[in-house]
Amino acid sequence: MARAKTEIVQISDSDWAVIKKYKNGNVEKRVVKDKIDIWLIGNTGMRNPWRIPEGFKIYAESDMVGHLRTPEEQRAFKRLLAYKGAIGGDPEKDKDASITRKYRLIFSKFGFTYPEVTSKDGFSQEEIGPVDDITPLGKVFYHATTKEMQQECFLRGLIVPMEAIDSSTSFSPLLWTLQVMLKLYDMVNDYRINFIEFATCVQTSNPLSNISEVCNRICEIRTDRRNAEDTDEYDKTLIHDEWLHYCKDEDNFKQYADMNIRYLKATGVIQSAGNGITLVPDYKPLIIEIAKNSISHENLLKRYQELCNGSPLFFK
Repeated sequence: MARAKTEIVQISDSDWAVIKKYKNGNVEKRVVKDKIDIWLIGNTGMRNPWRIPEGFKIYAESDMVGHLRTPEEQRAFKRLLAYKGAIGGDPEKDKDASITRKYRLIFSKFGFTYPEVTSKDGFSQEEIGPVDDITPLGKVFYHATTKEMQQECFLRGLIVPMEAIDSSTSFSPLLWTLQVMLKLYDMVNDYRINFIEFATCVQTSNPLSNISEVCNRICEIRTDRRNAEDTDEYDKTLIHDEWLHYCKDEDNFKQYADMNIRYLKATGVIQSAGNGITLVPDYKPLIIEIAKNSISHENLLKRYQELCNGSPLFFK
């Protein structure tokens, strides 16, 4: 179906109207009750976190550090990426160099470069560092010579609570996922979370959710799915039922889950387990320590400073 412009309007305390307007004039309307959201670690233009080290090395060794904002600068960095072999494809496509903006966003999201401070943030750019310049954590990431060292940099970035819940509360999706795994183990002696459970229960919840209810729902899905005649059809129906409470595209459940899982595994403390994920046993003491708290009420300035300097890993 053709792409549409979507408008989302709150119509009551618990109800939202979703209106899709297509270029051909067609309009689709639906009402979403008890709205849920899906958190996203990476961005849709950078699905594979292991593209980041090469792109960042190219950036750090160029004369373009701190110069990725104008259209010409963005096109120049795209040409550099292509010249170095980091990207391929038809050079006539992506003429506005959106790939540069995707790299720029993901660099700052992990704290490898200083993010842009806006007027609404309540503090100045000077209080964190020059926009798009390389941070202390970014320097560590650049000099990382092994995959394990790169994983530690991803881990230090993702344990900082940067995902907003409301205006005064944020959380770390990584730490929330680890908390769910630890709680599951207490209940069923198993850390594992399969793909469909993650897609419909974990990435749609946060530390303000009742963790026991989240884990009970995972167990219910696990039992129902085991008894289903057709697991593919069961998964499809389950996602559709969850989508009734979600204002955006139904495909996001699977697409975001795939991307979120890739980034979670890039930290080195989570690994594949069948068609899902589990924690890495060797890091269980560290996981227990860092997962004690996944939520923050610190202001954005303090969280940016922690992000850019690399959050400490508390380990006893």
